[in-house]
Amino acid sequence: MNNSIFIKQILFLGDKKKASISFNNHLHIIHGASNTGKSLLINAIDYMFGSEKLKEAKPEIDDYSEIAMKLYLNKKPYTVYRKLSCNNFEVYNGFIDSKNEEHFYSLFKHGKATLTVKNISDFYLGELKHVEISSNLYAEKCSLSIRLLSRVFISSEERIISSDSPIVAGDTSEDSKNKNVFKFLLTGKDDSKTKTITRENEFKSEKKGKLETLADVVNTLKFDLNYPNESIEELKERKARLNLTIENLKSSMDLMNESISETIKRKKEVATESIYLDEKNNNTKSNIINFETLEKIYISDIERLSSQEEAAFLLSIGHNAQCKYCGKSPEKTCKDLIDIEQVADASKVEIIKIRNKMSELNEIRTKLKNQLENSIIKSKILISEMNLLDNEIKKRTPEIKIINDEISKLKSEKNTIETEISLLERINIFRKKLQETEVSSVPKKYSSPDFQPEKNAIESFCKTYKNILHDINFPGENEVSFDFKNYDVIIDGKARNSNGKGVRAILHSVFKIALLQHCKENNLYHPGFVILDSPLVTYRDPLKSKYGNLTHDEQELANTKVSYHFLKYLKNNNIGQFVIVENIDIPQSLLSNISIDTFYGKNAEYGQRAGLL
Repeated sequence: MNNSIFIKQILFLGDKKKASISFNNHLHIIHGASNTGKSLLINAIDYMFGSEKLKEAKPEIDDYSEIAMKLYLNKKPYTVYRKLSCNNFEVYNGFIDSKNEEHFYSLFKHGKATLTVKNISDFYLGELKHVEISSNLYAEKCSLSIRLLSRVFISSEERIISSDSPIVAGDTSEDSKNKNVFKFLLTGKDDSKTKTITRENEFKSEKKGKLETLADVVNTLKFDLNYPNESIEELKERKARLNLTIENLKSSMDLMNESISETIKRKKEVATESIYLDEKNNNTKSNIINFETLEKIYISDIERLSSQEEAAFLLSIGHNAQCKYCGKSPEKTCKDLIDIEQVADASKVEIIKIRNKMSELNEIRTKLKNQLENSIIKSKILISEMNLLDNEIKKRTPEIKIINDEISKLKSEKNTIETEISLLERINIFRKKLQETEVSSVPKKYSSPDFQPEKNAIESFCKTYKNILHDINFPGENEVSFDFKNYDVIIDGKARNSNGKGVRAILHSVFKIALLQHCKENNLYHPGFVILDSPLVTYRDPLKSKYGNLTHDEQELANTKVSYHFLKYLKNNNIGQFVIVENIDIPQSLLSNISIDTFYGKNAEYGQRAGLL
């Protein structure tokens, strides 16, 4: 998983002095005498991971004003600067030996973030800052922070020999947080879905406010009722009766609409036929007028032709004598008369034809007049029928309007009743909430088992712990179980905290290593490094150590080669970065492929390092 860390170098910076220590292998041992700065190194690393204050080593630290830490975060190099007694962190891209704007990444701080400056956890954890951890048995939440994780990756000498759990040692007010951080690391599941329990005082205050609010809502809704004395059941019965009445009126109106529709349809048919007859009558009248005009033309033609015939007759009288006007001889006059007689005969024939046409014309005109009279009578009948249909429609329309108005009135009343029913239902809902709130009791907080890691996760962790004990040749059967009461392991039926300091120290160390290995094997988040101060205190010199003589179990462990196998295990298992602070001699066979810094203290000779600073 991302956000793994590898510390590359720690630097102490002053105006005139500079001290540093580099970590080049996954296993780095700080070896040396007491009072040489080994614990200061642990405290400095803790300080760079957000500890509020640096546990200073006076007067040595007085010559220094700032600490820098070079590290890989997600395999990317960064350099972090923090001045002594300061809440701010300056982060630069890459490994740099002096600050410059070109490599500046961002400013971070200890404590609450500001508008533009985030908490240092935002840098180290990235998106993991959104992980929610329960702070107590009320499941009040806090965000995962690098400080909450510090107990996972840093074990001071004081903590490592403590009889308290490796997870919860220290401030008891932080126990729940530390347990739930451990659960998150073991399972990858946070507490974001766990419902927060309201505390008693807050619950009573919220209950009082809620009761007042609900009572106000109920009273306000009651004020809007139109039928305050009727129940939901009575209103539903009224609604059912209204529905029945509305349906009956709709049926009557549908029948009336159907009947009037037939009347309107017939009116349209009559109107169409009447319009057709009017057009036909107009055409007939026009034709009659045209025929009368044609008759006059025929009469005029007959009169003209008759005049021609009469003139020819008069000219033929006395045609055997010489014409007294023109002097023509009878022979010549007869020839002209023949032509005139022919014209007269043609006129007679034409008059006969015209009179025949006039006779046909009169017959047609008579028929048209008869048709026109019949059509006019029929048109009058249609107009009369249409007037009757209009009267029928006018008579029915008000009746339909009255029914439609009645339906609208009933629908409005129905809508009012439906609104009333909905209002009463809402009142009942809020009344129920009001009553439920009145009888509600203070919620019980969670119990510790509610936050325990899943059984399979604990079993996996214990199995990993057992395998490590086996690999370092720890005495016994190495059967490991978990004690949820103390949040610690039990080895072969014996609680870890019932052992002497030295045994507790190495079992504490195995706890931290097993947790790292469990996370790596299950692709779960872990910072990726563990720092242990004096894990092998069992192998101390009783005469020189401040912890004095060995207890029986410490002496038994000191007689084994656990220290050798412990260091060998860390050397051979590159599952993360390990920084070990110890003052025992390191076997020669383990010196390859690990880094060692030896502090010789006051006895340091030329070329040897006396201490951290």
